[in-house]
Amino acid sequence: MDQKKKSMIVFTKYTPYLVSGLEKVKISNGDEKGLGPVTALCRCGHSKMKPYCDGSHDDHGGLDEKKSKDRKKYGLRSFEGENIIIYYNPDVCTHDGHCVNGLPPVFRRGVKPWIHPDDAPVRDIVRVIETCPSGALSYGFGDKRYQELDREPAITTRQNGPYNVEGFVMVVDDQASIPENMEHYALCRCGNSKNKPFCDGTHDDEGFEAD
Repeated sequence: MDQKKKSMIVFTKYTPYLVSGLEKVKISNGDEKGLGPVTALCRCGHSKMKPYCDGSHDDHGGLDEKKSKDRKKYGLRSFEGENIIIYYNPDVCTHDGHCVNGLPPVFRRGVKPWIHPDDAPVRDIVRVIETCPSGALSYGFGDKRYQELDREPAITTRQNGPYNVEGFVMVVDDQASIPENMEHYALCRCGNSKNKPFCDGTHDDEGFEAD
């Protein structure tokens, strides 16, 4: 069976992330941590053995990782330029800065509208969008939208941030969660996202520290 079809992350609102079909997790400092046939990864932020779950959630009232009722539901937005359309879903944006640091003429921090698709060559816009780890950004031409890359399955921790997942690793949970981009997405590991299981950037506000 194809590796991309075997790799998956399975969980409920009350369990850690259970990963199967992958041999390791890549750590932001360059280290790698091995995975067994099924390995539990921390999602509450309290484990002393990160990225592994060590049961510390039981000392903090257990896991109850529902989406917050008061979360802002933005939905997909589009910014149409002369030669390219940029799509953005802020609901799954991790705010890690790949776009605003990578191409500031197009992605302008603190400006409304903050996306300006005519202010850089198309090839540069595509290059930067393809570095977006959460899938919040994508691009299109005419009626065709491009979202997915083709990479090997992998999970990488971002320092003080989420699990960045790529390579079509399947998500299976009890909230029918569907990533904005099936090829890559970011899962909350601080326990504070309002859009669980996906990261919404709340770790920055909460001062989450890991790795």
